Amino acid sequence: MKKGKNTIVMDENMERNHRNSKVVGGLIVIAAGVLILLNQMGFAFPPFLLSWKMILIAVGFVMLIKHNFQKTSAYVLIAIGTVFILNDVFPNVIETRFFWPILIIGIGISMIFKNGNLFPKKKAAVIETQEEDLSEINSEDYIKSASLFSGITKKVVSKNFKGATISSVFGGNEINLSQADFTGEAVIDITCVFGGVTLIVPSQWKVKSDLTSVFGGIDDQRPIMVLESISEDKLLVLKGACVFGGIEIHSYN
Repeated sequence: MKKGKNTIVMDENMERNHRNSKVVGGLIVIAAGVLILLNQMGFAFPPFLLSWKMILIAVGFVMLIKHNFQKTSAYVLIAIGTVFILNDVFPNVIETRFFWPILIIGIGISMIFKNGNLFPKKKAAVIETQEEDLSEINSEDYIKSASLFSGITKKVVSKNFKGATISSVFGGNEINLSQADFTGEAVIDITCVFGGVTLIVPSQWKVKSDLTSVFGGIDDQRPIMVLESISEDKLLVLKGACVFGGIEIHSYN
């Protein structure tokens, strides 16, 4: 199947952004190394330059370049780092005790309006899943699951699975894909902040992680025997960010 002109341009833009993000990331790592070296040689620098806050800002900036400045989680990282640096430089000017609730409210608002449509049509392919019944069977090809101070469990049975957008903010998502299927490649975009995501996938799926992790991580807990039998025909790509959280991959096959 031939690619259209727009698809080729999109692929080229994604490749360029990915390449630029690697260059910027490399320059940031080099700069950090130079600062550490100079600090060991006796040169004095403001403490925040070698702190976890600056790491958050740097990671967020690289993510913005990689995703063409359209990644909400990147702005969240930059906001967290900036607020706490300003609090260090100008004590008592910023009330950090109000920061976390304001940040959580902002994330919730961005989750609601991310698609630009607060009330999607009945036949829309994407469904916002923040309902009282937190356990459901979903047959949609593309799903959205947003967890804020709660837990959501979803079983996906679509045989033409296109991907998902998952948000876990001080909450958890369990997405069971053991009965789902797709051809080629599917992408799951994850934003995990002080939360957790569990993915249950068929044993033959290959899972690739392009996640940005800050004080968090991804753990593939599938047995070694399962990993050895993975097929290259189905690739599940995980993108997004995990901050102070964890993502687990399981297989019951």
